[in-house]
Amino acid sequence: MNKAIRLIVAILVLGLLSSASLPQAQRQRNRQSKDQSAPLPDLVRRDAHLVMISIDGLIPEYYTEPAKVGLKVPNLTMMKLGGAFADGVEGIYPSVTYPAHTTLITGARPAVHGIYQNRIFESPTEPKTGEWFWFSKDLKCETLWSAARAAELSTGSVGWPVTVGAAIDYNVPEIFDPNDPKSPARALANSTPGLIAKALAETPSGDSSTDARRTAISEYIITTYKPNLMLVHLIALDDAHHKYGPRSPEALATAETMDGYIGRIIAAVRNAGILDKTTFFLVSDHGFMSVDKRFEPGVILAKEKLITVDGSGKATAWKAAVWNNSGSCSVILHDPDDKETAAKVIAVFRKLAEKPGGPIYRMLTRTELDKLGAVPGAVLMLDAAPGFSIGDEITGPEIHEGPRDYRGTHGQLPSRSEMRSSLIIYGELARVGTRLGLAQMVDIGPTAGVVLGVALPGAQGAAIRSLLKADAAIPLLPKEKKKS
Repeated sequence: MNKAIRLIVAILVLGLLSSASLPQAQRQRNRQSKDQSAPLPDLVRRDAHLVMISIDGLIPEYYTEPAKVGLKVPNLTMMKLGGAFADGVEGIYPSVTYPAHTTLITGARPAVHGIYQNRIFESPTEPKTGEWFWFSKDLKCETLWSAARAAELSTGSVGWPVTVGAAIDYNVPEIFDPNDPKSPARALANSTPGLIAKALAETPSGDSSTDARRTAISEYIITTYKPNLMLVHLIALDDAHHKYGPRSPEALATAETMDGYIGRIIAAVRNAGILDKTTFFLVSDHGFMSVDKRFEPGVILAKEKLITVDGSGKATAWKAAVWNNSGSCSVILHDPDDKETAAKVIAVFRKLAEKPGGPIYRMLTRTELDKLGAVPGAVLMLDAAPGFSIGDEITGPEIHEGPRDYRGTHGQLPSRSEMRSSLIIYGELARVGTRLGLAQMVDIGPTAGVVLGVALPGAQGAAIRSLLKADAAIPLLPKEKKKS
């Protein structure tokens, strides 16, 4: 073998040895540089845990300035001071529970994710079922739990909206009988078989409230199964705000109870031995506005002969109807192509919206609703003026005193400061000491996705990197690379 041939052989052998000594990730990147169709590297953080706790109706002031309103919330305060937080979150429209919770776990607005309001629309001429958007089959884009499942991560959920039938490993969905809301029958029938009974037997408590049970079940799932993704939805604060009003003594007492449940969930994570690998997201779905009067847009539609009412006060025919959110409402046409009725509805409510001191803060046309990603089937939406909620009546006065046991509402435009919701990030990946002025709700889901290393393809928001550790060495997700 001559010198030239020996040199070539040596070079080839050295090249093979060098390639073999490269780390697997580097060899994968080398292959991808040659083959652009090769899959992206696996970004999933398989040892990470994300616990997202939603306190329904939690207003930011309760953790940003608790002393100002006379609150003692040691766990919220610990999370805020030991983590990262926003002074408020601008949500989606309408600012109600089911659309907002779906945005939290998809990063998309209602027109994209498919959950437009809490309750399904029901014709005024048909018997009312009071059914809500319970079922995950109505979702139109990927969720945190579906992305986690695709990445072979484990998932748990207790009380999270729109999870009936969801592909969640340990699931207790929120669903109830509208005629008997306290009955657990529908939740039991739609939960992971045997889960509720096992959980409540393992964590007995003298507190039989809904949120106490949800907390106990969450503790059991966390300590027993240690899911990578855990979603928890607690509701009593929302109930107290509706009944007594925001910042009322009753609401503040309830907020302190919620703080105790948060502490129990954190303790469960600690007891499970996964605290150092867990990032907590403390969120809420909307703010609250005090109300004492009620506006009935359905009465106006009846007076304009757009709803036909018989002698007993029942609707027998309709051209336009109200789809109510309490703080706002959609107006739906029986025939979406009925331009004459559409023009009449817009003219009637525009005149009322322009009236000083009236019950309408703002009327939003279809063009404006498209920009907000709100209720695709509505011809318009009405946003209630300060002090007003919206009712479902089609007879009686257009404006009247509100019920004495209904002193707070939501559903209004997310740009109204009273509707701002909450965000604290605490734990493994929180950038401690970071304070953000105003976050966007569509960004929360993608931020949570970063913690687990999963992407949300339907998201309209992007991860809030400023609230996460700078040195976490988490690579950009594919969609973020494309945006960059």
